[in-house]
Amino acid sequence: MNRRTLLRAGIPLSVVALSGCLSSIQDLRLSTPVVIEIENEMENNQNVVITAHALADDRQTYDEAVSVSPDQTTTVGRLSDEDQHVRTALVDSDGNELDVEETFVGERTQSLGIVIIDGGIELDVREREPSE
Repeated sequence: MNRRTLLRAGIPLSVVALSGCLSSIQDLRLSTPVVIEIENEMENNQNVVITAHALADDRQTYDEAVSVSPDQTTTVGRLSDEDQHVRTALVDSDGNELDVEETFVGERTQSLGIVIIDGGIELDVREREPSE
């Protein structure tokens, strides 16, 4: 087999392989996690339970129980940036729910802030700046 025949056969194969790689790269996107922060404005320890479920298949993606000290702000975890339903519950020492707040997060969500105040919790969902 001469070199020209070998080169002619190799070029179409490399073009096909390269086009497959390029289409895979187009489907790829960077994942940026959603930061979860809790701020306790109360004068005693508070317990929070956070659960999240993916909207696409109702798969549980996060389940965490956290005790937060008075006047403390802490980062407790990260959620993937897929579309999710997040449920946050303030619980007493016996596990009884005192207050429940729910929200949705997704790829544009930068962080989820949970603020413990007198009488319950408030959620602060912060969005990312749109990229141009």
